[in-house]
Amino acid sequence: MAKGAVKKLFTWKGLMADSPTPIRRTAIGLLALICCAMVATQTSYFVVFDAHIIAVLAPITACGLLYGPLSAMLVGALTGLVEMGHALYLPLDAYEAYFAAPSNSILLFAFMGLLMGVLFALVDGFIAKRRSFGIVVLILFCLLGSAVFSILFSVLVNAINSLMHLEVPAQLISDITGNRELINQILADFGLMALLAIVGGEVVSRQGKTEEATLRETFQSWLAVVMIGAYLITASLAYTVVTAGFRASAEKQMQSQIDYLEGQLKERDSLLSGAQRRLKLTEGAIEELHLSSIGGVATGLPLGEGAVAAVAEDGTIASSSEESYVGQSFEDIVGSGLARGFDESLYQNSRSTQWYMGSQGLGYLRAAEVGYVRVSRTGKYQIMAAMSSNAMFALRPWIMGGLSALFAALFALVYAQASILLREVVVHNIDETNETLALITQGDLSKSVNVNSPAEFARLASGINATVGSLKDAIAAEAARIDRDLATARAIQEGALPRTFPPFPEIQAFDVYASMDAAREVGGDFYDMFLVGEHTVFLLIADVSGKGIPASLFMMAAKTQISNAVSAGMELSEAIKTANWHLCQGNEAGMFVTVWAALFDYETGELTYVNAGHNFPLLRHNGTWQWLREKGGLFLGAFDSAKFRSSSITLEPGDELLLYTDGVNEAFSAADEQYGDDRLEAFLNNHAELHPRALSDALRADLARWAKGAEQSDDITMLALEYGVPPQATGSLTVPAKMEHLDDVLNLVHGELAQRNCPISVQSQLDIVVEELFVNICSYAYEDAEKVGDCRIDYVYNTNPSSLSLAITDWGVPFDPLEHQDPDKPHSAEDAAIGGLGIMMVKRMCDDVSYHRDGDANVVLLRKDW
Repeated sequence: MAKGAVKKLFTWKGLMADSPTPIRRTAIGLLALICCAMVATQTSYFVVFDAHIIAVLAPITACGLLYGPLSAMLVGALTGLVEMGHALYLPLDAYEAYFAAPSNSILLFAFMGLLMGVLFALVDGFIAKRRSFGIVVLILFCLLGSAVFSILFSVLVNAINSLMHLEVPAQLISDITGNRELINQILADFGLMALLAIVGGEVVSRQGKTEEATLRETFQSWLAVVMIGAYLITASLAYTVVTAGFRASAEKQMQSQIDYLEGQLKERDSLLSGAQRRLKLTEGAIEELHLSSIGGVATGLPLGEGAVAAVAEDGTIASSSEESYVGQSFEDIVGSGLARGFDESLYQNSRSTQWYMGSQGLGYLRAAEVGYVRVSRTGKYQIMAAMSSNAMFALRPWIMGGLSALFAALFALVYAQASILLREVVVHNIDETNETLALITQGDLSKSVNVNSPAEFARLASGINATVGSLKDAIAAEAARIDRDLATARAIQEGALPRTFPPFPEIQAFDVYASMDAAREVGGDFYDMFLVGEHTVFLLIADVSGKGIPASLFMMAAKTQISNAVSAGMELSEAIKTANWHLCQGNEAGMFVTVWAALFDYETGELTYVNAGHNFPLLRHNGTWQWLREKGGLFLGAFDSAKFRSSSITLEPGDELLLYTDGVNEAFSAADEQYGDDRLEAFLNNHAELHPRALSDALRADLARWAKGAEQSDDITMLALEYGVPPQATGSLTVPAKMEHLDDVLNLVHGELAQRNCPISVQSQLDIVVEELFVNICSYAYEDAEKVGDCRIDYVYNTNPSSLSLAITDWGVPFDPLEHQDPDKPHSAEDAAIGGLGIMMVKRMCDDVSYHRDGDANVVLLRKDW
């Protein structure tokens, strides 16, 4: 294998390689802390049936899987160091004592971390991508790792037993390295390692599927890690303190027993000496009395079960709580539980020495229970007191269970309190700030963040509010600039369209009127009309795709190209074809325009037209409106090779033509229903007598009523031409909405009516109507405004029949005077309600009355015939 590949194996960072460095370090530290805490609390090694389980191999294996061989080696080395210290000073039994050798602890655990990490690195791809097969590989490698550990440990025990002086009797070696014990350990360690490795792999696979964690979830996860770490440290310290306390207590008990035995021996020797002087006993009697007096000294002492006491005289045990010890050599009994045998230095030890109780008759390894022995010598007597670890630490599990429960409850309480504090002080404020920011980012700049504590959030809220305020000011300034630019663009666009009607007042053969209401400040609809030759007029209405400034720019280009081609004297279809070719050149935006264009000979009435993808117009003939459904080609701007054809009809005097864009028939109501062709046709047939301007105004008013409450979705453009009637006479006056200008308004109307020989009765009725509407505007339109606005009166005089159409406009508060129900007719003037009667009179005195809201203007349209 190449050096690079080997290096890659050893530097593999585990399944969690993509996790941020702080998280990696924290997780590795937590695994190390878990291993050390297990050793410190004696849960890293335990016996189940005949199997010795080395539990710390599981987190070391998990570290190798998740974070790679180098991290696992570091965790293993640290774990081995702690295990070595524990084996030196507080082993559980003879088996654990062998971990006191660095080769069996530091080196072996570090090697196991490195080995498991490298094994997992070999099959990284299988583990990550092929989940089922990956689990099988994990299990097999854990079995291999467990076997390697158990075999190495067994070999090292045999190798170092003769080299290192461990406090383990030599006869235990065969029990440690026996085949049955080896197999049991392999299987037991393998089970734990595989279980934790599978759990670690499952955690990683689920982590990739989880959504991005919230601040609260992240904080609670890290808090849980901190709490677990603190719990492990606290439990380890508590276990150490409790163990040290029991060890110190046991030391006192054993020393107390030795002191008691020494006192008893001295007292009995003193009594025996006195008896000998008084009674003058023989040597045999004295010896017999001496043996009987010390024979029961070491029996029944209060060290409890699992403790041994013995008194020897001149090296031979004369009294012991363990009957089998009586008559045996004191040094042999004590030395049998020590690796180096009996040593005179034991008498000088200030603390007890580890001693394997029952080592003379060892069966299976668990019989070699670790105990602690103290020896003393006084005169010809040797005294021993020993306690087993089970007796010494009998209450430790109960105390630690209680302390653990207490620690767990305290840390759980801290966790809960910290979570609540986070939620109330941090998360709540963040959620409130984010909710407000969400509204702000959606465009609601009227919102502000109202978080006043703690100080950091208050400063954040203040900063956000200041930023939003600056943004509002910037948007307002930019909006004002855009409004100015759009107003200029609209003025330019309107200036490009015929706006003066009648456009040809000297021609008495027809009347024509057109209007455009853009859905935005500028629109894509347009119309045009101009004279071609001596008695021909060109008519055009068009609709550009889209709306706004792009549509208006394309509209100007289209209008220019069509006008140029028609003015050049081309046949109509050829002119449209030429304009289409020019519009297709450089049209990267893919815009297009529908066109209805016509040449009208007002001497003969012949109308030649081309419909290039536009709405079908309607023609009023003999009082009935009908559709002109001839098609002349596709819309302009799409295909530069498109062809167009023209159609012709002959108009008769009294015929009227209506052209419009789809903003008319596709206008939507508040219920999202279209105006439609059928409703348009029905409206025209109900208003068949109207001339072009009146027809356009009435249709616009009907569309406004239809779309009431709904925003205008498209430009509304109309062009109407009536053949055989003279152009309408028009006039306009704009005055401040004050009562002193009423006479000016009435004089405008009187002047026109006087020229048209209008009956006095009609003039009187119009006086009442105009006065009522003007007074309402003066009284209510600008009631809440800082200054009085204007009122504009436009009129159109029509012939055949004679009629006067008025449009009264104000820019005050929205108000439809026609929506109120007419009041009941009063019995007398005194019974008449204020308001309502005037509007009722307006309705009854006029032949037609309508209202619509035109942008920010109120427009009342009325017509009076005579």
